[in-house]
Amino acid sequence: MSRIRERNAVYLAFFMVLALNLFVWQQAMPMRAQWGNVPPVPSSPATAAMFALGDEQFAYRGFSLLIQNLGDAGGNARPLREYDYTRLTGWFWLLDKLDPKANYIPSIAGFYFSANQDIEALDPIIDYLAEVGVRPVKQKWRWLAQAVYLARFVQKDYDKALILAERLAALDYEDMPTWTDQMPAFVRMQQGDKEGAYNIMINVLNSEVRSLQPAEINFMREYICDRILKPEEKLTDPLCTHQP
Repeated sequence: MSRIRERNAVYLAFFMVLALNLFVWQQAMPMRAQWGNVPPVPSSPATAAMFALGDEQFAYRGFSLLIQNLGDAGGNARPLREYDYTRLTGWFWLLDKLDPKANYIPSIAGFYFSANQDIEALDPIIDYLAEVGVRPVKQKWRWLAQAVYLARFVQKDYDKALILAERLAALDYEDMPTWTDQMPAFVRMQQGDKEGAYNIMINVLNSEVRSLQPAEINFMREYICDRILKPEEKLTDPLCTHQP
C-alpha cells in the first residue's frame, strides 16, 4: 500500500511540475528581447578599459565586437536606420582613443554602418573618417578617400565632397596613389566645373609626369581630351593633338 502511495506521489509531483512548466512556457512564449538601441558610451578610455581589467587592447577588441553585433538580439536584426548614429559615432571616437592606429573600427564605420538608407545620418561617420584619414599613419588616408566617396556618391553633396577631396589631395604621404591628387578634378566635373577640373588634371600631369606609369598618363590624357574638353576644344589642345 505504501508503495502505491509513493508511486502516486511521484506521478502527482511529475504532472504538477509538467503543468507548471507548460504554464511558464505559455506565459514566456510571447516575450522577446527588447532593442535598447546603441548603449551609452563610457566616459573615458580608462573607464572602458576597466571592463577588461585595464587591458586597453582587450577592451578595444571586446567593444569592437559589441559594436559590430549591435541590433542582432533575440533572433531579430534591426535596420541601420534605427540606430542612434550620434551615440554610435561616440563609440567610434572612444575606441579610436584606445587604439588610434587600428583600422577595424574605421572599416566597419566606412563599409558597414555607412549602408544606412538615411543618408543624413551619415554626417558624423563622414566627419569621423575624415579626421582619422589625415593621420600620418600608413594607409590611413584611405578613410578620408572613403569619406569623399560617401559624400560624393551616397549623399551626393558635391560641395562637401570637394572640400574632402581637396584635403585628400593636400596630403603628402609616400604610399598615396596618383588618383588621390586627381580626386578634386573628378568632383569638379560632377559640379559642372570643367575648367577647374581641366586645370587640376593638367597640374597633376605636369608635376608628376616623371613618376607616372604610361597607363596613368594615357588615362589622364583620355580623361582630359574625351571627358573634359568639347570636341572643338580637343582639336586645338596640344595635349590632344600630339600623338605620343
